[in-house]
Amino acid sequence: MEESRFCKICNKEQAKYTCPRCNLGYCGLSCYRHKEHSDCSEAFYKECCMEALEDQDVSSEEKQKMLEMLDRLEKEEVQNSDSNSDEGEELSERLSGLNLDTDSEKIWNRLTSKEQAQFNQMMKDGRLGNLVEVWTPWWDVKKVKIRDVDSEKLDDKTPDVLSKIPDISKLLTKSKPSADIRNNLVNVLFAYVFVCRLYNGTHWDCPRESALKLVKGSDVLSKNSVCSSTSEAIQLGLTNSECKQSQEFLIELVSDVTKILRGPGRGEELKFVMAALSEILQLLKKCHTLYKKDDREEKQLLFLAIKKLEFYLGWSQKCGMILHSVIPELRLEHGRLKEEFQETIQVKKSIERNLSQLRPPREDSKLIEELS
Repeated sequence: MEESRFCKICNKEQAKYTCPRCNLGYCGLSCYRHKEHSDCSEAFYKECCMEALEDQDVSSEEKQKMLEMLDRLEKEEVQNSDSNSDEGEELSERLSGLNLDTDSEKIWNRLTSKEQAQFNQMMKDGRLGNLVEVWTPWWDVKKVKIRDVDSEKLDDKTPDVLSKIPDISKLLTKSKPSADIRNNLVNVLFAYVFVCRLYNGTHWDCPRESALKLVKGSDVLSKNSVCSSTSEAIQLGLTNSECKQSQEFLIELVSDVTKILRGPGRGEELKFVMAALSEILQLLKKCHTLYKKDDREEKQLLFLAIKKLEFYLGWSQKCGMILHSVIPELRLEHGRLKEEFQETIQVKKSIERNLSQLRPPREDSKLIEELS
């Protein structure tokens, strides 16, 4: 007898039946009603009862029994919810005196293993994300016509451009800037928008973590990579080990970079680029000051990145209009990536449909026969 055909509850008897709700193999009614399977079995009982109550052929006595069963199940659910509320009160006592913004590690350690598991599950299925207001990037704010709104009421959240920017002509006295600088800047901006999105606009609340994530997320800043094309700059961002997020999330970052390069318009084509590079430089400098002398490796990494950002700022101020030449390439790259992603989704759905057709039919009739 194959091990896979043993009952998944007792692991002793042969699994003669399959749960119609979760596909779990079980040997008999006792295992089906086991507490490990109670969520599924009770829900199934409810469904059966509700269907039977709607059936005109069921006698009044049978309906009364079913109503009693439903009442019992409802009371059990109320008891479970009451116990959960008790846990909530205990949790508030356990977290008393802790700062929810700065004591995250202490808070986590005071959670029970069950609470930690629930939190992780909420992270996986997306429920936790629904509790957090999604940040709107400063480069993604819809612009309004100035003549229609009082200029004093406009809320411009664009980062300030640094007043002291190195003169590129003094930095490059004997050579001309490389043509690859524009592609390298695309890679740096990709890491920047990734960090902004990842931290939901709160990257300044944790400058050390976000700055390191930004530097390491850019191969240009952390590995001295040189991008020979716009496509290579994006691919380095998509495949960087620091930028681990869903493919859909990463693809939309290409659109973010395009918006920054395009700028707000109206003669301010370089405003967003200069603002983004200024904020990156300030963030790296802030992080650099937080490091002690012992952290030589990461401090040196930040120092070199700061020097590169100062150079990129000077170059953008002098030659930044060249960046507009990569906008069409970015749009093509964004469209290509989205198309490939949609094709992948369609292939996945097709495979899932084919697999579902290959699965053997569930033994619903045997289950209902046994329950009756």
